[in-house]
Amino acid sequence: MKQLIRFFILFTFLNIYRINAGIIVFYAPDCEECYRILTDSLFLSLEDKEIKFYDINNIDNYELLLRTEKIYQKRSSGFPVIVSGRKFFFPEEIIQNLEEIKKEADEPSLPDSTLEWGKSEEKPRWEDEIIIQLQEEMLSRRIWIAFFTKGGCKKCERTEKMLLYLKKKYPEIFVKTYNSLNREHQKVQEAISIANNVPDNERLIAPTIFICDTFLIEDEITEKNIEKILIENQHRVFSSPWVKSEKYEKFVNSGIVERFKNFGVIVVFLAGLVDGVNPCAFATIVFFLSFMTIIGRTKREIIVTGITFVSVLFLVYLLIGLFFYKIVGLEFFSSIRHFLYYAIAGLAFVLAVISIIDAIMLARGRPEKSILRLPKVVRRRIEKTIVKKSKLKNYVLSAFISAVVVSFLEFSCTGQVYIPTIFFVSGISTLKLKALWFLILYNLAFIFPIFLLFLLFVIGLSSEKLYAFMRKRTFILKIATALIFLALAISLILIR
Repeated sequence: MKQLIRFFILFTFLNIYRINAGIIVFYAPDCEECYRILTDSLFLSLEDKEIKFYDINNIDNYELLLRTEKIYQKRSSGFPVIVSGRKFFFPEEIIQNLEEIKKEADEPSLPDSTLEWGKSEEKPRWEDEIIIQLQEEMLSRRIWIAFFTKGGCKKCERTEKMLLYLKKKYPEIFVKTYNSLNREHQKVQEAISIANNVPDNERLIAPTIFICDTFLIEDEITEKNIEKILIENQHRVFSSPWVKSEKYEKFVNSGIVERFKNFGVIVVFLAGLVDGVNPCAFATIVFFLSFMTIIGRTKREIIVTGITFVSVLFLVYLLIGLFFYKIVGLEFFSSIRHFLYYAIAGLAFVLAVISIIDAIMLARGRPEKSILRLPKVVRRRIEKTIVKKSKLKNYVLSAFISAVVVSFLEFSCTGQVYIPTIFFVSGISTLKLKALWFLILYNLAFIFPIFLLFLLFVIGLSSEKLYAFMRKRTFILKIATALIFLALAISLILIR
């Protein structure tokens, strides 16, 4: 009965002086437990609510505490204590009841007439010794987790929710999140992987978490596995994964690319080589040299012209590659890069199938049915450009202009190999210099067959024989192109 009367008096009192006082915190600047609780990341989530801090070392604030305890019929032996709405929370109840504290903050609390007894602060103040001592202690007890995620990843989203749950259950957990699609974050992940002896085939995977001196990837990341690691290492002290990995950063530059280096070089070189043996490119250089001969250019002029044409073709294609590589590396593409890699891989697979269909058409003696070939409109445009520019008195300038124009026109034919290769290079090269070398390698392989054809022409091989040579080997070329497209499709999927 007495409890009922007290509650009725409290209810009447609070409604007479109805006021939303938010959250009231009584603490002491030299209190270790106060510092632990009030600096906890979970408690700091209440910052969107109005919070008033009262230092009980101040005599007026202590008297306010006594009045508050009398009103709520509660008395705490420790600090901090919190008053939120009609509820009084002891130190051990605070972290576990944050949601209730936040909810009660919208209810009426102590009236202004009572709060006027004390002097509130917007933020708590701490004594230097307490800060130093407890920060060192808290750092030693911290459980550091490095979490690597990426956009559009369902497993990553589940892992994120899992870590939020574990942080509430284990307040000592600190999670630092990285984006696995960000190049700088890839370097951090590589360095941490080296520090933790992660096998090559399990690096740069998302989701991945590094905790204590071990790691979990993809389906290994479960509440049970993480808690098992926490129990096994509860009496051990670890530095954070990102700090531990600092001394391994010097190995990162080569680490990521080296895992794909041998395979990457072969794929890129063969892609360039097959692209260079493309009938589009062959037909263009043969027509160009033949026309130079018809209009009466000397052998020396043809040699200089051919070298200029091939060199400019190389430079323009390299610049086109660097342009697309730069676009792929833009921050804008980071959120859709995962989708783009699969889209380009799908395109490469489709092109592989089309190349096989073209090979079948060639085997049946129906080359006009080929799908992957330079359109007649573009082919005529190339020939018209060559004829027009070759009439210039300065034959080097004519070769230069022709090569620039022809490069862009021909890209509609050879770009089907080039673009998937650029995406592949982007996936295995985290350093711009490495990407540049890969693109140079591709373009050197691309112009090698063209340059070889040019030498054969200069030596005396007629354009008719060159065309015949190409026609006989077009079937083999189509099969090789299909295999390269298939290799690029598989590679693009694997490196993601």
